[in-house]
Amino acid sequence: MTQELIEDLYIRGKAVYKEEISLKQATKEILNMYPDNIHESSAQFYLSLYADLIKGKGSTWNQNSDLLIYYVRHIAEENGNVDGVKAYEGALKFAKAKSRKSLVASLEKLAAEFKLSLNGHLTFEAWLNNFPDKNYSESTIYRYVRALEKAEEWLGVQFFKPVLEITVIEEFSDIDQFIKNLPNYEAVNQQHGHGDLSAALTLYRKYVEYLNQEEEIWWPSLEEYNPGITKEQWLELLNDPEIIGPVWGGFLAAFYKHKDGASCKQIGEEYGRNPSSIIGNCTQLGKRIYKETNCPIGFRDNGQNRYYTIMFLGRDAHNGEEGDYLWRLRSELYDALTEFDIMRYEWKVGEKEVPEISIKESVELIKEYIASKGFSYDDELIENFYLSLKAKPFVILAGTSGTGKTRLVRLFSEAIGAKYKLVSVRPDWSDSSDLFGHVNLKGEFVPGAIIKYIHEAAEPENLNTPYFLCLDEMNLARVEYYLSDFLSIIETRHRENGHVVTDEIILDKDAKDIYGKLILPENLYVIGTVNMDETTFPFSKKVLDRANTIEFSYVDLVPDFSEIPEVVEAQTCGNNLLKTEYITLMSDVDEEDRQFVTDICVELQEINKILQSAQAHVGYRVRDEIVFYMLNNKKAELLDKDLAFDNEIMQKILPRIQGSSTSIKEMLCELFKKCAGDYTGLSQASVSEQMQAYIETKDCKYRKSAEKICYMMRRFEEDGFTSYWL
Repeated sequence: MTQELIEDLYIRGKAVYKEEISLKQATKEILNMYPDNIHESSAQFYLSLYADLIKGKGSTWNQNSDLLIYYVRHIAEENGNVDGVKAYEGALKFAKAKSRKSLVASLEKLAAEFKLSLNGHLTFEAWLNNFPDKNYSESTIYRYVRALEKAEEWLGVQFFKPVLEITVIEEFSDIDQFIKNLPNYEAVNQQHGHGDLSAALTLYRKYVEYLNQEEEIWWPSLEEYNPGITKEQWLELLNDPEIIGPVWGGFLAAFYKHKDGASCKQIGEEYGRNPSSIIGNCTQLGKRIYKETNCPIGFRDNGQNRYYTIMFLGRDAHNGEEGDYLWRLRSELYDALTEFDIMRYEWKVGEKEVPEISIKESVELIKEYIASKGFSYDDELIENFYLSLKAKPFVILAGTSGTGKTRLVRLFSEAIGAKYKLVSVRPDWSDSSDLFGHVNLKGEFVPGAIIKYIHEAAEPENLNTPYFLCLDEMNLARVEYYLSDFLSIIETRHRENGHVVTDEIILDKDAKDIYGKLILPENLYVIGTVNMDETTFPFSKKVLDRANTIEFSYVDLVPDFSEIPEVVEAQTCGNNLLKTEYITLMSDVDEEDRQFVTDICVELQEINKILQSAQAHVGYRVRDEIVFYMLNNKKAELLDKDLAFDNEIMQKILPRIQGSSTSIKEMLCELFKKCAGDYTGLSQASVSEQMQAYIETKDCKYRKSAEKICYMMRRFEEDGFTSYWL
């Protein structure tokens, strides 16, 4: 907003207040003068703001800070102290309601200039000018202020603090009692103004009480935002078991119990829950209500969605209140919760008795946390990354440079409260000694880059904390060389005394004396990032068989500012969130899941027959990891079954395919038919064009895999060779 526009809004707003021009005419003039700078509704609001500030009325509707400062300054200059105080108070209400600290500071500076403020409040002099019960003359105000300024001199004593600097009621009570107990108090009081000092002390007590009154400004007001959901509509939503259950029901019950509002910190301490999970519950429930009702959404000043306003009003916490921000249920929702008997879902007090947050809700919180840091990933990528880690603690993230692979690992670990270590792979690594350590010429063991980190993770007190190890640009050296020990040892995982353990990593006696019997602990998750270009090495099947390979190929460079979520705190998740539940297919699968596993294996068997034609078929290891991925997805209900299986084709099957023989082309054609669902074409010259045309016009069963196969076929037709990698 330009300075010229602000000045013209002020001039015409003042004219509207004085009834020299109508609001309609003033709005028309502003729009004619500034057609590209302001909308009609905003012009009407700012033209009416002059009158609101004169009355001391504060609005929480989004306002321009520079305009507010201009209005308050000129009202104080032109109208004097009384109107200036009211304008200052009205503007201050907005600034505090929206937590605009810089605006509060500017207003305080302005108010101090006009003697309107003390620590963000009216000075004693300004307060007397605006006294609610009596209009004091300027001479009377002068006498009372002077009496408090001169009290020490008149009484011949020194106070611990000048009276006019006291803002705490206890301090004032002490000094008031001290003054009135002085032997010369009565004489001095009568000598100066016949009671000015006693009158000033009485008024100053009321002033200090005013200073300590916190005004409750709940945001947003009904004039600013109303979701428009009635009590009856809330009841209908509450009675939907897909919406209200132990988690969201317990969340609502907690705030229902605190009718006058509570902070997430307060609720968390009362019920033994992480405040960040409560914030996540609120955001996710708000999104679900929005999806069900298509109601309006409240917005922050920067345009971000505020889903919590569908259910809550909010305000900054006062001194003495727990947390930074208080939430209070909307009245219609509160009444509906009363009739619904929401307290039947109340969480039990005590952390161990509280129902754990579901995996789906945890993953949603992870997504919210990552998005709040300004990073946007493809739909379902976070779910896919989670399921891959859960299936096996070794994942490869592949794609072009700068697509956020390394950042994803760091942000994901932050989001769940995990430890994180980044190790940059060097091109000269040729064996496992660089990672795990070696014995030097003196016979001394020299630890490798990750051995201390693994030892820390394996400590008993750390086993419930996930440890993320990121091998950055892991294919700058040959992975099957420097990571060979890890690739072998990870296949020795088995259960022992309730934990997942492996064979020992290091066998050197000196190393054992330092680190003890060191294994790959169940809370260690190894993620490698890969840039596939001419400077890197390809992967062998030994590596690909042991990891889910997630491709980063699409980057959206256009930010969507309208969907930036609020800041989300990290969770503190234990290792159970990621710890694998399946090691051996035959012994770890529940009886109720056996038919599901059989169906997956039948589907995989059909694909394996196609792969066999080009000697690219998979073995039991790949089968098991695909099944474990699918079982974890079924349990957590994160992805559609076909989408989950599509991911596994992309991550466990297609990365193995490369070559230039006719059998590779024929195999890709058959795989495409399988992924497309019902396609029977591929008879013309350009097979890839037929594939692309089908993808663009039809619904494919495994779309991502079909698109990748189409790309691989195009490379085969153009270069006579194809590979999964870019």
